[in-house]
Amino acid sequence: MTITKKLTSWLSNSSKSTDMTSGKILPIMISFAMPIMIGNLFQQLCSMVDTAVVGRGVGSNALAAVGVTSPVTQLLLGLMIGMTSGMSVVIAQHFGSGDRQKTRNAITNGIILITGISAVITVSGIVLCRSLFRLINTPADIMDDAVLYSVITFAGTAAAAAYNYEAGVLRAFGNSVIPLLFLVLTSLLNVGLDLLFVLAFGWGVMGVAVATVISQLASALLCLWYMARKVPECQLSKSDWKWDGGMAVQHLKTGIPMAFFSSLLAVSFLVLQAALNSLGSGDVAAYTAGSKMDTLVYQVMGAFGTAISTFATQNYGKGALDRVRLGVKKCLWVTVAISVGLTVLVQLFGRYFMQIFIDPAETEILSAAIQYIRITSLFYVILGVNFIVRFALTGVGKSVIPMAVGISEILTRAAVTYLLVYRIGFLGMTFASPACWFTSTLLCVICYAPMMKSAFKAQKKRLQAA
Repeated sequence: MTITKKLTSWLSNSSKSTDMTSGKILPIMISFAMPIMIGNLFQQLCSMVDTAVVGRGVGSNALAAVGVTSPVTQLLLGLMIGMTSGMSVVIAQHFGSGDRQKTRNAITNGIILITGISAVITVSGIVLCRSLFRLINTPADIMDDAVLYSVITFAGTAAAAAYNYEAGVLRAFGNSVIPLLFLVLTSLLNVGLDLLFVLAFGWGVMGVAVATVISQLASALLCLWYMARKVPECQLSKSDWKWDGGMAVQHLKTGIPMAFFSSLLAVSFLVLQAALNSLGSGDVAAYTAGSKMDTLVYQVMGAFGTAISTFATQNYGKGALDRVRLGVKKCLWVTVAISVGLTVLVQLFGRYFMQIFIDPAETEILSAAIQYIRITSLFYVILGVNFIVRFALTGVGKSVIPMAVGISEILTRAAVTYLLVYRIGFLGMTFASPACWFTSTLLCVICYAPMMKSAFKAQKKRLQAA
């Protein structure tokens, strides 16, 4: 069998949806989560390469400029990412119930909504980004590069939105392999373009941003090509393209809280970033490098969060409520074990990881970055619990929990900013994320039992009425 035939056969088998309502729970969730985790890590690889190429190839000021853009771009792009996550929950519920027509209707109405949202975000981001950087006291020596990077990023909003929505749809059907495959391919493309644009062409910060947008567009086009040919639910006809106000309300009801969670989280980072910027571009560079470790952990935990959300959604739609509870317990044990392992790795090898982004000759910046990751990594277990409990509640329709978590993180980061960062400097930054993880996890744990009980009671009534 030729390589082409093998690839075609593999793609055909990968198009099959995963029914998570039967079979052994842990193997199903791990097999679903692993491709997402690998895909997330490859996606993060793009960001890490951006950071490494800029930090080691251009300089610490350029590294700080790219780093300072994160909360500003996340403020608006987080709305889009949150909406696509919420929409995938609605699609998974209809798929789990077995209603194929409503599944298609959910997909088309989601496309209409996300197209409008992307257009608003693109214009708003390009127009407002410089004002937002001024608002958070961005140092003058990195302002222009930060604005340039952000404008290019916002110009590519449609590509990012398309990929996130398409990947969310595929995962709603239980297919986490194909988004991984295309993400790996385009991540490698991103790495190549980074090296070409920055090191060969000398485009600096602009080159990194352009490379990211091109790779996102490639991901979106590949997913679209695959879905149109291999996924029956995505082979849409004209009759499927009917505006359904009720379906749109379902999307908004689930998506808006998740969108606000992402953006509220960005607001809390803006507050923190303003304090960090006041410390100078050196500390901004240290935080930019150090926070890459946190982001890697988010990708790992996010994979299991997506797995438990999809698992809970499908089983909730079918009425297998005891299976939802058991799935949450098993997933918690896995994430706790992974969290402990990651903490050990950071404590042992964190210095070498930071040297990817920071020249060892810049000893003060490197020392601050190492201090940051060694303190924050001690609290990864709390973060692991947070992801599982929060996403499980979202999966059973309790979409208010992301908003509540976002509000708690804003309040916590504001408190840490004014009580620690402005008083003790960069050391205070190292306690910001752990404090947020603790307060939001405590909120999720307190809400878990009553919210699950309420969701199960409502679903039992719906099933009995049907």
